Amino acid sequence: MFKFSLLIMAASCILLCAHDAANAQAMSYSVARPSRLDPAVNVYLSARYDFLLQTSPPFRSYRMWRECHTINLIPLHGDCIASFDQYEPIIPAYFYR
Repeated sequence: MFKFSLLIMAASCILLCAHDAANAQAMSYSVARPSRLDPAVNVYLSARYDFLLQTSPPFRSYRMWRECHTINLIPLHGDCIASFDQYEPIIPAYFYR
């Protein structure tokens, strides 16, 4: 009796797997390309990010906190903060309007 129930369980597992595989082959997925994957959109968003870093103090301080707050080593944390001034310097004319 035990061998028979084991055989029934094995057969049902095989049938279930075969049924799922047959259904999976029939499915088709349409992938909508997210706009961020478009190179032109990526260039625009990157330029917008750079502009906001240079002109918006709240955005700049938030990004500095977001990117550097997890660094626990003092020299590396200082280098992270300094990298903002090196690669995205502040444009002072926008701050004093």
